[in-house]
Amino acid sequence: MSLPNSANIVVLASNYNPSIVSKEWLYQKGIFTESVENFVHTPVLSLVENQNFGLVVDEQRLQLAIKRVTEENFNNSNGIVQKFINILPETPYKAVGFNYRYTFAEGRCDLSSLLASKPTKLRSAFSPRYQLGTIIVFSFKGFVTTFTVTPSLSSDQPIRIRFNFHAIVANIQEVRARIALQTETFKKADSIIQELCKND
Repeated sequence: MSLPNSANIVVLASNYNPSIVSKEWLYQKGIFTESVENFVHTPVLSLVENQNFGLVVDEQRLQLAIKRVTEENFNNSNGIVQKFINILPETPYKAVGFNYRYTFAEGRCDLSSLLASKPTKLRSAFSPRYQLGTIIVFSFKGFVTTFTVTPSLSSDQPIRIRFNFHAIVANIQEVRARIALQTETFKKADSIIQELCKND
């Protein structure tokens, strides 16, 4: 299993109220239990960070970023978002998204076998030395998933791979159902990474 370099959960809504999201409120509701390291609280945006997570809420977006991507933090991120939305069931929710970002050194990921049926023609058209990037959109368990690869021709720049799993939702029940699929979306991303990228 390859953990991503960064990951976040996004829940879009029509009308969050960032002014209620203070660090005291998060402690009181049991959403955050670790001590807060950074905190910004305004009527239009709240930012709360502890050692492992960063939570940003504005009027239309909640984003929980995993600052230290470990298996434990990854598993805990789901519960944090579930607690938040359960406290605000009347919020008009619109969409749920999971974002996973990976970086790999040049040579770790070989997309040519997947994307280039005629590598000789590509070398002839472009250059003997080339790297493939791509954007692929596919469906997965009700999510529209965008897989993006940004290649690198320089050994000091990594290959960047991103996954965005995006689902439209209409109510809190659908939000809960989508958030419950976080592990499934990660397993799908991981299976693609394992297929394309060599282990160290």
